[in-house]
Amino acid sequence: MQDTGERRVLHATRIPSLDKVIGGGVIPGSTILVLAEPGSGGREFIQTSLVNYCSDSVNRVSPPEGVQHPAEIHCISLACSRDVFEQQMEDLWNTKRDSQFQKMMERVHYTDLGEEIGGDLARLFERINAVPDGSVLFIDSLTVLLPYCTRTPDTWVELVTMMRRVTRSAKKRRTTILFHLTSGILTRRQENELSDTVDVALNMFWQKNVTVKRQRQMYLLKLDGRMPRIDQRDMVIFNVNITPGTGFEITNMRRVA
Repeated sequence: MQDTGERRVLHATRIPSLDKVIGGGVIPGSTILVLAEPGSGGREFIQTSLVNYCSDSVNRVSPPEGVQHPAEIHCISLACSRDVFEQQMEDLWNTKRDSQFQKMMERVHYTDLGEEIGGDLARLFERINAVPDGSVLFIDSLTVLLPYCTRTPDTWVELVTMMRRVTRSAKKRRTTILFHLTSGILTRRQENELSDTVDVALNMFWQKNVTVKRQRQMYLLKLDGRMPRIDQRDMVIFNVNITPGTGFEITNMRRVA
């Protein structure tokens, strides 16, 4: 994706350790797929990014040079109610629902589609497009759609087509969208098809073949034109740490080959 301005302006992911690696953030209007094995950090990535945006808004934190705050912060959940969502945030950040926490949660425009969406992709697309231009939107989680969208080849094509439409629309409206998807449910070919529909793809997994405590890890699969699908020989893997009060962060970069 090309930025049309003379000076690149970015939306930070608000994962500070990741923003340092990718040059400050992503181009507004990027779509980001967070593809993660169960428990490897996908949901925590989404939650950390979201709560850091909320904290910036409540505390009126000025963004770094070349980075802009989103117009609004939105979350569309296909998996849980707002109350469950806030409980998850409370647990991740090891905090209580005090006035500061409530102010942060009030910054989130939350839509729970869990019990009513089914496989209605048209309704989901309509709700995504209702988010104001220039916002950041978190969608948790595409995994809920898979029983409906993998029934037949036609329903799968409908999901891929919707994702491409969302990516085109996001660019026009400069709305940055993050999708969470559990890996290992789809085939590798299907995961690659979905990765090809977005601008940024992150892959999170548990380190294999270790004799000590398992380590969460992550690599960048692609990055909005700056790193179009990365060759395995150039792959860089990061360790992932998740701690109360900090949330998701990456450390210890190393090259695969």
